Amino acid sequence: MSELSSEWNNEAYVSLHLIQTMLEMAGLPRKSSYSHWHPQFKIYVPSTKTKKPVDFLVEDWRRYVNFLIEAKSAVYKIDDAARFQLKMYLEHSGVRFGILVDPFLIEIYGYNQGKYDLLDRHQIQNPNEVESLAIFLRKFLDSVKMRTIAIHSSKGGVGKTTLTVNIAFELAKLGNKVLVIDLDDQANSSLYLGVNKADELDKANTLEEFDDLLKSFEERKEVIDFLNLDFNRPTNYREYIQSSVFNQYLYLYQGKIDVLPSSYRTRDDKLPGFIGREKQLNKALLKSGISGDYDYVVIDTPPSSTMIANNGLCAAQYVLLPTQMEYFSVYGIRSVVRRIKNELQDEMGKERGNILGIVPIMTQGNKLNQLTKKLLEKYLPDVPVLAEIKRTVKWADAAQERLPIYILAEKDPQAREAATTAYNLTESLVNIINQIETAKRME
Repeated sequence: MSELSSEWNNEAYVSLHLIQTMLEMAGLPRKSSYSHWHPQFKIYVPSTKTKKPVDFLVEDWRRYVNFLIEAKSAVYKIDDAARFQLKMYLEHSGVRFGILVDPFLIEIYGYNQGKYDLLDRHQIQNPNEVESLAIFLRKFLDSVKMRTIAIHSSKGGVGKTTLTVNIAFELAKLGNKVLVIDLDDQANSSLYLGVNKADELDKANTLEEFDDLLKSFEERKEVIDFLNLDFNRPTNYREYIQSSVFNQYLYLYQGKIDVLPSSYRTRDDKLPGFIGREKQLNKALLKSGISGDYDYVVIDTPPSSTMIANNGLCAAQYVLLPTQMEYFSVYGIRSVVRRIKNELQDEMGKERGNILGIVPIMTQGNKLNQLTKKLLEKYLPDVPVLAEIKRTVKWADAAQERLPIYILAEKDPQAREAATTAYNLTESLVNIINQIETAKRME
């Protein structure tokens, strides 16, 4: 490395000419619909009873990642004292990731459940040539990014839970860490995934036993409590998440499924009362530090236009629309698509509400189904109609036994066509998402 000018001895110069340029080149503008910098972000440190300023808090809404950045200079370079200070900031802010930068080196750290780890580092050959640093930062952010998919329908009884649960399982089979967020007060996804005392409810013999089980949900931390958290303070989101019984079938894979469960408590009147509460889930997913633990979040929304449903849509980078192939369903889907495009995307940009497609549910291959599909293609030419899920009792059998359709198919050959459909549909969704993200990078 050639000798640096004395300007690099100043942390403010490093911040302006290295860090801020790196952020811009990495695709994180100072203030946009998908990123925001908070210079001199104040963090309360209890031991000193003071607020300490960190150079930057950067929020990356596109990837659901936020991180702190501390600038050092050519004279006061990154050292153990700087690393300790960053650890303290991460511990007291609740932010998951932190970055140290001087003119010679960039280090990225993660703080998770009391563990402080060096995640990556990059030697800087010339601080005036920032492009390599921007590439390094982008690669790291892409490695910890989280994708959110809402499964949404304007009416109930269309197989939304079946779709949610089996897509989550297929994503986990691909080696992904998946979180299912159940926003439906019917809590069918929570029951299917085995976290809502499903077995105990099945075994209840009296009304009193059943009522006692339902009352026990009042004391449990679940999705409505998660939506009411104050994320300006450090919080342990894991207290609200449970492991799915489906994980027993994933021992040969690297993936897993966790659940943020719902119950009858998941109601609009239980949400915070402030303006903008429809974005509370979106905010929570960013500020909780959850992105370091999951590759995909699959959101089961209620079949309505409630504030709870809006939370699911506002948090969804991608939306999948299941529908029965009936004439009036076409008009219901058109209304949902208009609302997503005219309201959600107008307000939050293309970072939310990208419609992956329409999934025809429980089709029978009859004339009505065929005509309905043609109507969808006519009225919604820009929304792909994906592989249909044919009507078979095997979907109901799998739900009754609380099994992924893939696992049922291992012992029941008649379920294999349905299992192949679930696999192919999930593979198509992953490909569509990759295409959308590749196109965005090229913009």
